[in-house]
Amino acid sequence: MYDKSLTYFRSILLLLSAVLLLHCSKKNNTEPEGGRIENNEYSVSRSTIVSIAPYVGGAAGSTYSWTVSTAPSDNYSLSNTEAKDALFAAAEVGTYELAVLINDKGNVHTQKVKVYVTKEAKEYKTFIDKVFEFKPAPGQFINDLPAANDGETTDRILSRANSYLTKKNGDLISLGAFGGYIVFGFDHTILNVKGKRDFRVLGNAFWAEANPNPDVTMRGGSSEAGVIMVSYDANKNGLPDDEWYEIEGAGHKMEKTIRNYEITYHRPDPNKKPVPGGGTGSVLFTDMEYIYWKDNQGKDGYLVQNNAFNHSLDYWPKWLKDQAKITFKGTRLPDNAVDESGTGSYFVQYAFLYGYADNAPNNDDDSAIDIDWAIDKNGNKVKLPGINFVKIYNGLNQQAGWLGETSTEVMGATDLHLLGENILTRKETK
Repeated sequence: MYDKSLTYFRSILLLLSAVLLLHCSKKNNTEPEGGRIENNEYSVSRSTIVSIAPYVGGAAGSTYSWTVSTAPSDNYSLSNTEAKDALFAAAEVGTYELAVLINDKGNVHTQKVKVYVTKEAKEYKTFIDKVFEFKPAPGQFINDLPAANDGETTDRILSRANSYLTKKNGDLISLGAFGGYIVFGFDHTILNVKGKRDFRVLGNAFWAEANPNPDVTMRGGSSEAGVIMVSYDANKNGLPDDEWYEIEGAGHKMEKTIRNYEITYHRPDPNKKPVPGGGTGSVLFTDMEYIYWKDNQGKDGYLVQNNAFNHSLDYWPKWLKDQAKITFKGTRLPDNAVDESGTGSYFVQYAFLYGYADNAPNNDDDSAIDIDWAIDKNGNKVKLPGINFVKIYNGLNQQAGWLGETSTEVMGATDLHLLGENILTRKETK
């Protein structure tokens, strides 16, 4: 027998299910990182940005001022502090109490807000999670770090670069000459903690046993500075397609720094052998003119083939062999290589004081970066709640004698807060 009441009951259940699914879908789209659980209380996983607002706000035109009242740790980020909706995140589990002072046309009152920070369901990586792009400039270590074979595609090389860097102890990647770059991201937001350095880029820089020139304030050794850019995943799509900001290191403030520098490398004829050329000033080795370049400063020259270490591999990326030329843009830092011997036998690359990749040894405080050093394209300071993506490019266009071209190397990056490293920022940059 046909039961109308049963059909009606099933229809109601289907309707309720659809409403619940729609509600959950909307909630996931609007609050993907946690949110309000009741009135002035929020819950969120650690190292995750959550937007908080007073449950009862002021009328239009009201002003707001957010502060943290009590916290189990000072490893937290609070931004948009003068807006109704502030952004908050903490790197350590616990209950954080915030206060917002609301001035509603002279009627001033304070509301308390609690944020419960919990451990993430799957533990975050303290190191790189994914490499999104790898485009080195020509150089003596290209096709070697990482290895590249004839006929390999861009996707294959990107996959190999990913395997080199997405682990706790990464392998070296070379960015080649000026402009060569890599873009990578983390599986969480690295927080911008006030007064502290937030992340570290790992390279292979080292200090000389003794500073060969004590009259120079910069420390000497092997420093091949890579400019660092950062981005916050504001649109929450997990891709590095939001606005980029550049970390302003000490070299950015030097007189000979060139903003908006542009250089184009021209692929050499594979059948043409390099010819002897200058470049080292060394009585020990002879460089070979190899890859022609021209910049937007009216200068040109050759990226020479370095015979000192028998680096006769192809300098041009094998997976880009069909490209006749490659152009890179960015901030060019002042040359930092000095021939301290006067004969071309001993070159020292002096480190900039702070703010770059492969500039200071990995165990040195000045290889650590404060997100508060970020500037926009006009050179203005910006206040980011944290970052999700990093781009590094070689900021130097120079030949260091028999060492060959200066080439930034990268072997990883780490979240200092999740590692428990407490490194204060430089006072003069604040």
